[in-house]
Amino acid sequence: MKPVQLFVTCMVDAFRPEAGIAAARVLERRGAALDFPADQTCCGQFSFNAGYHHEAARLARHFVHVFEGTEGSIVALSGSCAAMVIHEYPSLIAEDVISTGGTTGEAADWKERAVRIGDRVVELSQWITQFTENSPEVPNPVVSAVLHQGCHMRRLLKANVEPEAVLRQAGINPITMDDADQCCGFGGTYSMTEWKVSTALADAKWYSVKKTIHEHNIACLTSADLGCLLHLEGRQSRLGETFPVMYLAELIDRADQGMLMEKGETDGWDTSR
Repeated sequence: MKPVQLFVTCMVDAFRPEAGIAAARVLERRGAALDFPADQTCCGQFSFNAGYHHEAARLARHFVHVFEGTEGSIVALSGSCAAMVIHEYPSLIAEDVISTGGTTGEAADWKERAVRIGDRVVELSQWITQFTENSPEVPNPVVSAVLHQGCHMRRLLKANVEPEAVLRQAGINPITMDDADQCCGFGGTYSMTEWKVSTALADAKWYSVKKTIHEHNIACLTSADLGCLLHLEGRQSRLGETFPVMYLAELIDRADQGMLMEKGETDGWDTSR
């Protein structure tokens, strides 16, 4: 059994806790000795992106404090949150220590602690591909799913193959849409402060999704970033359209339980299962 600390992210906690439950089941089936540090909070990315760096640094220090006393990988249920911890924490915390009157030595110590934490953080599909035995792809996938790759996953984590790989191993054929490298428009607080641009990007992404649906036998839209999915699902609702949207772990969990359904049978999928 491999020790794993589950970092659920505030999006999962607040809006789709069933996605976290599905991820826990997926990890445990693959040999994770799972633990959940109950004192964890938001990683601070929303505050950071909005320009509130001191507030973000306070959350970052809390995150480091909570997880540094634990063992094993820290599995994040979001590529963007994983990227925040890995790429932004060291300099964010160190600069905040200095700006609030701390010494250079204290800043260096905090930076080192943040780096050590970041070295343990991986996104869910990265953990599955790195820390479990390579499972062969299922030769005849039960269903196909449109796979949306979030910007942080693609550009900062460089996790361009892991989500596809774990879906194929679960018997799901991942289909890449046109303009797959384009942002969906979420971007956290950006979707509120620049909502006109955000909406236009979401509509363009849904156009690509629908085009892909018409060209392939697609069961649902999936992604390793729940924030992107919630943004696209919300926009779809406002357009008066319905199409199943499932977080990566929810879809894999269904596959593990033999609960996948062909296109045409997916209406009314209960995403809480």
